Amino acid sequence: MNQKTLLYRSDASRFIAFPFSKPDGRDAKTKSSRWSKVSSESSSSPTNDPDFSALPFDILTKIAAPFNFPNLLAASLVCRSWGDALRALREAMVLLRQGKQFKHGRGGVGRNLEKALVSFLKGAARGSTLAMVDAGLIYWERGQKEEAIALYQKAAALGDAAGQCNLGISYLNTQPLNHKEAVKWLHQASVGGHVRAQYQLALCLHQGLGVEQNLQEAVK
Repeated sequence: MNQKTLLYRSDASRFIAFPFSKPDGRDAKTKSSRWSKVSSESSSSPTNDPDFSALPFDILTKIAAPFNFPNLLAASLVCRSWGDALRALREAMVLLRQGKQFKHGRGGVGRNLEKALVSFLKGAARGSTLAMVDAGLIYWERGQKEEAIALYQKAAALGDAAGQCNLGISYLNTQPLNHKEAVKWLHQASVGGHVRAQYQLALCLHQGLGVEQNLQEAVK
């Protein structure tokens, strides 16, 4: 893949600011000549910048699996290669939105949990961890905890903080209890900034569940 991707800092601009004063003909020619020379050298000189467009599709889709729609759209616009690789996840976003409409009775449709689950599962099959988590929630509310945990495990393994949190809570609320695994996943979600996971982890530290009791760490 010859197409290059560009990396930006959020606080920087890729554009060069030119002075607004009108140069005379001589200065304009000189600057034009210099600019042409710089452009020619930069285009012909080799670069050591990584070619992110060459990322394998399976790795890219795993990286983008927890993305929300704005982040997924931004990633899809980086280059044609990324756009092609993330097509299934964009389809998953449409299914995720449909599922939420059915789940909550919004967007002119009646509330229908069965249709919501079908939409979420289709989105999950396309790799979206957000859809996995929402499908898992419906299964959990139905009492189908094994199905819910299986989806949370997939989402958690792909780095989804909500999936990690829900998986940790599941291990605290299903038999046999698994406090050690619960703390493991709650800790990962907490590091990712998930507030509910941080609260649940604090409770585990306070009560000594799956970890040595540590009141000092619990109140941080």
